[in-house]
Amino acid sequence: MSATEDKRIIEPIGSSNKIAFELKVFISLAIPIYFSQLATHATGVIAAMMTGNYSTVDQAAVATGNMLFWPVFFGLGGSLFIVTAYVAQYYGAKKHDQIGPLLKQAFWLCIPLIILVSLYLAFADNLLNFFKTPLEVQKITKNYLLGLMIGTPALFLFQPLKSFSEGITRPLPITIINLGMVTLSAFLNYVLIFGKFGFPELGGTGCGISFAISAWSALIALTIYIYFSKPYKKANLFKNYHSPDMKKIKEIFKLGFPIGACIFVEFGLFSGSGLLLSNLGENTIASHAIAMQVTTVTFMLPLSIGLAAAVRSGNLLGAGEFIRARFSSFFAIIIAVTLACFNFILLYNFGTLFASYFNTDPAVVSLSGSLIFIAAFMQISDGISFTGQGALRGYKDTLAPLYIMIIAFWCFGLPIGYMLGLTDILLPSQGAEGMWIGLCFGVLLASLLVFLRLDKTTKRAINDKNFKVF
Repeated sequence: MSATEDKRIIEPIGSSNKIAFELKVFISLAIPIYFSQLATHATGVIAAMMTGNYSTVDQAAVATGNMLFWPVFFGLGGSLFIVTAYVAQYYGAKKHDQIGPLLKQAFWLCIPLIILVSLYLAFADNLLNFFKTPLEVQKITKNYLLGLMIGTPALFLFQPLKSFSEGITRPLPITIINLGMVTLSAFLNYVLIFGKFGFPELGGTGCGISFAISAWSALIALTIYIYFSKPYKKANLFKNYHSPDMKKIKEIFKLGFPIGACIFVEFGLFSGSGLLLSNLGENTIASHAIAMQVTTVTFMLPLSIGLAAAVRSGNLLGAGEFIRARFSSFFAIIIAVTLACFNFILLYNFGTLFASYFNTDPAVVSLSGSLIFIAAFMQISDGISFTGQGALRGYKDTLAPLYIMIIAFWCFGLPIGYMLGLTDILLPSQGAEGMWIGLCFGVLLASLLVFLRLDKTTKRAINDKNFKVF
């Protein structure tokens, strides 16, 4: 590793301002990651806005398809997120030759995951009857899910390459490619939803086709970039064939599955609550989806800080800097909480305004605004929770956060939300607002437990001489 690369990981000798140095590092990592995540989510936001201006039924259908797809995709695909921590640690320890073989085993792991998600999507429409989704919504949702199924392999194969680039502290190429993907997706959505330039008017179905084309385009672009770019050469990713190493594949999955399960628990919490609310009609489905789209945009800030924290803590641990890794982990939380305060102000004051961009129906806008107002109170807790989880990934501490998410969300938040929203057990049924209040309590508990776990794990890494990095 060159001296320049060393400086990007470890504070230069003689520097006394740790805060300034950490801030500089996090800015260089988190800003590109933020725009990359924002671009990825923007495809969903654009689809929601365009379908909302096309018809509420199509908007509800696409939202329902997303609620069925994304929790399962992230639940299994999230297993690959641990690759970032591996790459970051190898990079920090100057073991570049270990990165290529690792990525190849991650690609082998993608194959069964792709098959599982594709089989799920082939039969996912059966769940629509279970949740009593309106029939006019079901028809469009089924067509949308077909497009998602076609794009699924590209999403899985993209992730190890993304982890590679971010793990060696080069998140900017991912940002640029994702921005290109969202631009392509926006154009295709416009053409296919509304039937422009001689193409048929497909409504929500067009969003599925747009998704598939955009996903494969992004994968091809990133593969070509990494193949021809010098900073990636040392990993020897494209040299030599590596057959499946079941021991390594199991190791990746064992550490990565709790990450995916964590994401599934939280995504499933919001998506599952939306499906539970779906029998209240398309207005409620659309309102819930709009609130999710708006709050996911603000959620990208703590998520990006968390992803940067995973890279930063992994780099420092790989270099043997355990005290610095603890400092960096909690510094990341301070940054996330600071940014979350701005998110709170925005959602608290402008929630209804944001909702109005997604739909013109006053009833939908009003309900969406109420849900966004409630979500404002989740922002600081989300900042602590997801940044803490990101830092823990750098330590390869993935199982404890999973238990925390299950307890906080499924054993605490969702039951409270269900009782408040759909029953008269505690209060007269509050509908979607009651459900979101319960979710807010779940996020609060998760943030407290994650913070305590991070404190314990970072101390153990410093004090335990047998703590294993690799």
